Amino acid sequence: MNEELTDIKQLLTSQLQVDGVALKKIISLEELILRLSQYVDQLISNDFDALMLLLYRIDVSEEKVKSLLAKDNGQNSAQIIADLIIKRQQQKIYWRSQFKSSPSEIDESERW
Repeated sequence: MNEELTDIKQLLTSQLQVDGVALKKIISLEELILRLSQYVDQLISNDFDALMLLLYRIDVSEEKVKSLLAKDNGQNSAQIIADLIIKRQQQKIYWRSQFKSSPSEIDESERW
């Protein structure tokens, strides 16, 4: 889990264009979700267009966001969106690991 948390923080640092130093101090997934939900809440209040651009850049499904927000199961909107962002980052990490090939697996004739 610790390696996954590090990978998620690296992705978020690049995609959110936030200070990586601040994210390095986060030691748990729960704390990361809390901080991210605070950031999303700030975007909802002050710069909704930036939030939409962020969700597009991270590739969070607009349909999934609308569906979960419509259910309104007691969570606030920022928490729901933060959870979706983290889940999307976890999916990216998983799929990258599945398709990552080591140089030794590539035939010598196919290398550049």
